[in-house]
Amino acid sequence: MSVRQVESINTDDSAGPRVEVMIAARFDELHGELMLGRALLVDIGASNVEEYLNRLDSSEGAQEDYTCFIVPVEPESKQMKDTMKTINLLADLGVDPKRIRVLLNKVELVKSEAREVTLRRLFGQLFELHEHDASFWLNHDALVPKNDVFTLAAAAGRTIHDIATDGVDYKAQLIDAPTAPEKDRLVRLVGLKRKALSIEPLLDQAFNALMAGVHA
Repeated sequence: MSVRQVESINTDDSAGPRVEVMIAARFDELHGELMLGRALLVDIGASNVEEYLNRLDSSEGAQEDYTCFIVPVEPESKQMKDTMKTINLLADLGVDPKRIRVLLNKVELVKSEAREVTLRRLFGQLFELHEHDASFWLNHDALVPKNDVFTLAAAAGRTIHDIATDGVDYKAQLIDAPTAPEKDRLVRLVGLKRKALSIEPLLDQAFNALMAGVHA
């Protein structure tokens, strides 16, 4: 699957070789690819969501080119309001609730607290909206825990999956590391790999929950 990032300008060099940044004006080109059956994950920048949805609104039936819409939400008030606005805009476009799927992001789970209690505490407004009109799909397992591994992996220019499955024993390499800087580098990689191995199963669980019942 290829990735397209929809941004205002085509200047992002950090996305990686499999990601093509597309200016919002290339709407027709993007939907041409979708209609031809190309498997795409389209990442719409937060500052471009409203413009892009307006383009969908002015092109009858264009929203049907997508299998589903994934809307991430964070506990912070502004981000939650933006998410709810996006959900309402999609609903106004006539998108079926089962195709509007929310991903609960940056969730700080508490071992002494039941998951549902935590989620309702962090995302109370979202749960109220869902209970009021059920205009979107919500699965409690579709969540990503808050973790600095994402920042660390991005800084290293690698993905969580790549780190977790690279088959390298960085701790064993410490024994023969010739210099202090190399030892420090390997220590950081050991820590990064441990975090990646811990969170990857949770990301798989979130993906499976998020895509349950979805047929491309």
